[in-house]
Amino acid sequence: MFTLPILGDTVALALSEQSKFMFTRYKKYGSVFRLNLLGRPMYILSDVEALRGPYRDEGAVPEVPFPTFKLLMGDFNVPGGGKHVHGPWRKASLAALGPAGLQAMFPAVLRVMQSHLAEWAAAGQVDVFQSARRMGLELAVDVVADVELSPAVDRTWFKQQVETWLYGMWGLPVPLPGSALAKALAAKKVLLGVLGQELAADHAAYKDKWTELGSSTAAMADDLVARAASAAAEGTKASGTPRLSHVTRLGLFGLGATEVEHSALSVLHAIMGAADTTRFALFNTWALVAQSPRVQDKLYEEQQKVMEEFGPELTYKAACSMPYMDATVKECMRLLPASAGGPRRLTAELKAGDVVLPAGSYVWMYSWLLHCLDPACWDGDTSVDVPAHMDWRNNLEGAFRPERWLSEETRPKHYFTFGYGTHLCAGINLAYLEIRTMLALVVRKYRLRLRTPDMLTRARYFPFIEPAAGTDTVLLEAR
Repeated sequence: MFTLPILGDTVALALSEQSKFMFTRYKKYGSVFRLNLLGRPMYILSDVEALRGPYRDEGAVPEVPFPTFKLLMGDFNVPGGGKHVHGPWRKASLAALGPAGLQAMFPAVLRVMQSHLAEWAAAGQVDVFQSARRMGLELAVDVVADVELSPAVDRTWFKQQVETWLYGMWGLPVPLPGSALAKALAAKKVLLGVLGQELAADHAAYKDKWTELGSSTAAMADDLVARAASAAAEGTKASGTPRLSHVTRLGLFGLGATEVEHSALSVLHAIMGAADTTRFALFNTWALVAQSPRVQDKLYEEQQKVMEEFGPELTYKAACSMPYMDATVKECMRLLPASAGGPRRLTAELKAGDVVLPAGSYVWMYSWLLHCLDPACWDGDTSVDVPAHMDWRNNLEGAFRPERWLSEETRPKHYFTFGYGTHLCAGINLAYLEIRTMLALVVRKYRLRLRTPDMLTRARYFPFIEPAAGTDTVLLEAR
């Protein structure tokens, strides 16, 4: 296939089902091979032992090398900022997104989802890719990042600007007039201007506290957690957990980015992290569940038991008491990962088998490939295009088996959709909660069916799964 140097393998990967593409390269080149993606050479490694060091920050740092990402997010690498930055930031993030934080968010999450479901039910169908996108954006702005805007700022307009900004995130690094990147850069400028004005007072108070605490990331993290707990103890409506927007800001402050424009940018960071994870995870889950009446029936049976135990209203406790639902979500993320994982930039050379990769190289624990090679699922057969446990295209009922997660004997050993180790996505349980809640609401009343059964086979696959226009309609059939 002819391609421009700046594209490299990007087009081939986008037009191929990722498991098949990666497994084919693995069979041809072995456990280490190089791809050029979005203008960057990347080494794909499937040797888990060789990857343990880099993914523990030993001889490597987390870094997203794609130019468009850095243009739109800024060149601020909080995960790679060292233990003095990442450690306290992660501690505060886990506090914000722990059980208490999720329980506090749940009523708002439920309201957003019920509102969207009411629209879909009235139409008897949903264009699930675009709907997941809109829902993810609304959840990110209104619930997770909890963006506060004065009446002078129209929230609908604000979300439209955010959507334009997000859409340019993974495109070509060439801001041609009228391109997605050019529009995204313009939206970023507008958003930072608005947020800078809206956050001025909050930023000033935050910076004063930061200075008072000696510009220490650890001290500020402890203070955010302690103040949130104190507010809850005083009987206010506070959840007892720090605001995610303040936590995200902490990471940039730790890197020395302490001006008001950086506080504004941190809000966009929080929105991006929440919106992207949600929209991709929701779409990928629906795409598989809608193809399996068997799984839908088992989910429905479980919901009958949940309602018998907890009542007809979906509560946080009920949403956390659905083992088959949990297994289904994990199985969907195993087969169609919402993320391929995060690359690492080597700070020291790395030996992987007979190959020595120099410092400065980018290595990637690519979830699609590692899920193919899972020793708990794969029999080692390299004569096939895709291992049976990943071959949803030709073997849906054999590949899509949530039951495998319910037994220690069959539970997958490779599950890297949300990262690994100390950089495991802090929002993983929020993503699970959102998907469980949405699916529970739907399967209680409806069966799902794809209007275009081959939607996934016609989709684009990189940097995320995007269905061909007009193919993503899911029909809602009343039970």
